[in-house]
Amino acid sequence: METILRYFQVRSLGRGMAGRNTAWFVVAAALWMLLRARRSEDVVYRTKLQPGERLLIKAGPSDPPSSSGS
Repeated sequence: METILRYFQVRSLGRGMAGRNTAWFVVAAALWMLLRARRSEDVVYRTKLQPGERLLIKAGPSDPPSSSGS
């Protein structure tokens, strides 16, 4: 999927720059932003669940850091 998006980004950028067509340049910019968003590396944990398994995600206040050494 990323290869196709990158192909269209390059083609539309070329058409936008060579032909001075603003619409193609906007398409290239939109595809660039989409590709940047897809490359986000915010994945903290990834796993496959087997049938019957559950994954519980909780959000709450974080624990204060413990003081060590004193």
